[in-house]
Amino acid sequence: MEFHRLIAARRSLRAFSRRPVEAEKIERMLEAARWSPSCANRQPWRFVVVGADAPSRAAVEEALDAGNAWAKRAPVLIAAGARREDAAVVESRDYFLLDTGLALMSLLYRAVDQGLLVHPMAGWKEGPLRAALGLPEDFTPAAVVAVGYPGKIGDLDEATRKKDEKPRARKPLEEVAFRSRWGEPFEATLPSLPAKVYETELQLRFGDTDAMGHVNNAKVVTYLELGRMRFFADVLGAERVEDIRFILAEVSCRYRIPILLHDRVFVRMHVTDVNRSSFRFRCDLYDPRDGRVFVEAETVQVMYDYTTGRVAPVDADFLARARDYIGG
Repeated sequence: MEFHRLIAARRSLRAFSRRPVEAEKIERMLEAARWSPSCANRQPWRFVVVGADAPSRAAVEEALDAGNAWAKRAPVLIAAGARREDAAVVESRDYFLLDTGLALMSLLYRAVDQGLLVHPMAGWKEGPLRAALGLPEDFTPAAVVAVGYPGKIGDLDEATRKKDEKPRARKPLEEVAFRSRWGEPFEATLPSLPAKVYETELQLRFGDTDAMGHVNNAKVVTYLELGRMRFFADVLGAERVEDIRFILAEVSCRYRIPILLHDRVFVRMHVTDVNRSSFRFRCDLYDPRDGRVFVEAETVQVMYDYTTGRVAPVDADFLARARDYIGG
């Protein structure tokens, strides 16, 4: 999954399925944490993985605060922490908890990348948790993470369900980041969403289907190309192939559900990540009748001068014409 989609997908929800988590997915999470940044490469973090059938599981669940009873449904609980003496100390600054936080973030995002739900918790009693896991006295537990697959929100009690139903919210950038010195806001200039999104309908053909009865995944790249060409024609005014001075450098697709021949398929796209000589299209293939998204995709275009055979800068005319479609 593309990183921006990971950030958008990660939420600390509470409805877990009883479905077991594959051992290899947990190992990948731990491997991601293992390669996290660490001051002086001391790597002080430590993790204790507690499965549903672990001898310590009942005692760990007892250590959770009453408000985190929902976490007992999670197939895996992971306790994370570190020892101060295992980490770097620079002047008077201890880095053991910062390093552990960096490792936890890697672990969380690798979980989301594998389709898992993860929820780090601060609501637990330290004494009972230490006893349950046999933690050394000089070890500082930092978090307990519930890991599993998303479940049904209807399985939660009303108070917990209301927490999960709240929309995501974050403080504005200028409140948390400053420019040059404290108190001088770092003002956001990038639009979170474009003013406009380009949409056009794609015509499905019987020849696009395969033996499985759905549109072959390889055809999706052609659909994206059709959408891209129409964007250049409708938004940028390109009338000939020679007017298109970009070349395709990269395509990434996430296939969510199959496209069937009777579906209506639109491509919805906007521009993002404009750099000196390249930009991205962020695209969805979807059915406007019910909003189902078939494919999420990104393509990278590079400005190219065919006369010199060299990469060229993105020009001002492109930015002016595409301005309303840039965001995210």
